[in-house]
Order: sequence, then structure tokens, then C-alpha cells
Amino acid sequence: MQTQEDLPVNRRGHDKVNDLKKYWDELVIRHRRLDDEIKESYNAYHSDQLIKSLKLNKLHLKQEIEIIKKELGDLADSISKY
Repeated sequence: MQTQEDLPVNRRGHDKVNDLKKYWDELVIRHRRLDDEIKESYNAYHSDQLIKSLKLNKLHLKQEIEIIKKELGDLADSISKY
């Protein structure tokens, strides 16, 4: 049975790119849902504390999205060298 370490370098890289892309897609969906939830909370006159908490969660997701985006770019660059 092959392990990740046994696979050629570019194969492992593609797997990692695909995994990161899938994770990135999930984060973007969660980010959009939070945006909708924030808008609904404003319209429903929910507490400022709740809205602040939602915005903070959205910010953390955005930061994580940017980190994954950079990792995807770095991986794509390293894969293209092979």
C-alpha cells in the first residue's frame, strides 16, 4: 500500500492543492453565510454584541482564507517547477 511519502513529489503536491482548494471553498461558503447572517441581524435589530461577534468570526474566516490562498499559490508554484 502506498503512503503519501511513497508518491511522486508532484502527485503529493496535487493532492495537497486539491485538499486546500476544497477547504478554501468551504471557508468561502461559510464566509458568505456569515455575511448574510450579519445583514439579517442588522435588519432584525439584533444586539450590537451579536453583530460584533458575527463580524469577528467573519474576519477570522477571511484571514484563514487569505492564508490558504497564499499556500495554494506557493504550492502551485512549487508544482510547476517539476
